[in-house]
Amino acid sequence: MAALNRRAMLIGIAGIGITAGVGLAVRAGGQPPFEQTFLTVDQMRETGGLIVDIRTPPEWAETGVIEDAVLLTFSDPERFLAQVGPALADGRDLILVCRSGNRTRAAAQVLADRIPNRIVSVEGGMKRVIASGYNPVSVN
Repeated sequence: MAALNRRAMLIGIAGIGITAGVGLAVRAGGQPPFEQTFLTVDQMRETGGLIVDIRTPPEWAETGVIEDAVLLTFSDPERFLAQVGPALADGRDLILVCRSGNRTRAAAQVLADRIPNRIVSVEGGMKRVIASGYNPVSVN
């Protein structure tokens, strides 16, 4: 079963889709492995969490980004955690943003077994963040 779940997660990361059952796993203490919810940028900041935009450089350039967000395309969980792990060592939340929320949901599922931090996948992604009135900054 674990091998099947890991395979399903990897397929989701590849953009093929995620199988049923995502989000049904529970961490120790009864906490869900991640949350799929919409947060405004102000709400993201209020958590004190690390905001990571996992889109690609062309996507960042197309729409702009959340000011002070870490820009790091998610392709390999080990590489990703090597780069953001030190910033999460204090236990802060990991807040993931992509274009629509699909990639962040898949990434959160993969990362949930690897870090104890609360993980939030921003539902609706940058599309919804911008639609809520946020004015993104340009990527230099």
